[in-house]
Amino acid sequence: MKIIRKTDELENILHSLKDSRKSIGLVLTMGNIHNGHLSLIKKAQTDNDFVIATIFINPTQFNNKKDYNSYPQTFENDVEKLKSLNCDLLYLPEVTDIYPKGLIREKSITKYRDILCDKFRPGHFDGVTTVVDTFFNIIKPNNSYFGEKDFQQVKYINELVKIKNHKINVISCLSVRDNLGMSLSSRNSKLNKDQLEIFKNLAKKISKLIVIIKQRNTKIKLENFKKDLSKININKIDYFEIRDEDNLSVTDDYSHSRLFIALYIDEIRIIDNFKLY
Repeated sequence: MKIIRKTDELENILHSLKDSRKSIGLVLTMGNIHNGHLSLIKKAQTDNDFVIATIFINPTQFNNKKDYNSYPQTFENDVEKLKSLNCDLLYLPEVTDIYPKGLIREKSITKYRDILCDKFRPGHFDGVTTVVDTFFNIIKPNNSYFGEKDFQQVKYINELVKIKNHKINVISCLSVRDNLGMSLSSRNSKLNKDQLEIFKNLAKKISKLIVIIKQRNTKIKLENFKKDLSKININKIDYFEIRDEDNLSVTDDYSHSRLFIALYIDEIRIIDNFKLY
């Protein structure tokens, strides 16, 4: 696996790949690689001749500096995991490579606003789409792969591709889940023993709720369920909503919808979504 830090060096490789007409698959990460990321790499390898992974902790998608500074950094382990899959290239840009004119957030997407994470993390998705747009412009992959754990994010990136006229296929991949049924997340590695116990209790409650929804196929009073979470020391909930997959509108029709959650275990934010059909 090649490890590239300089953008001009990367561009030389990209020119060679384009000249040889090799297809390029791109997997963007912020590091702390887990099996969810690796599943994206594997999917990219099946679809493309050459796979590029990136590690870049993007400052513009964080709402506070403390969260940015405390984001898990596990570079040596990340490299070993990527090497174990024979990923072709790892691109490690500096902040100045991605933001040569200083940190900026371009608000290019108007859909899916003021709901879910956009409501509670203002500017977050502008930071995401800004950095993704930059990577797309540098690498110009044929295909780029994203996990459905961040379902709203995938919606934004699909809109970005349309608006910016990128000739790139956005491939949405199923979440890889742990044995509790929760999507793998880099932030979960920060849970201590007591917090992990709360997380396990949360997973059990959500699992039971999903079964009830699927069996009854009738409107569920989520407010009662949210109140019940305080009994397991979950006292801050950003959202706990059922929304349509296509337009992300709140719905009572579970035939094409998901349960979207964002809540806190102490200061650690847990987000996930679950198909209801």
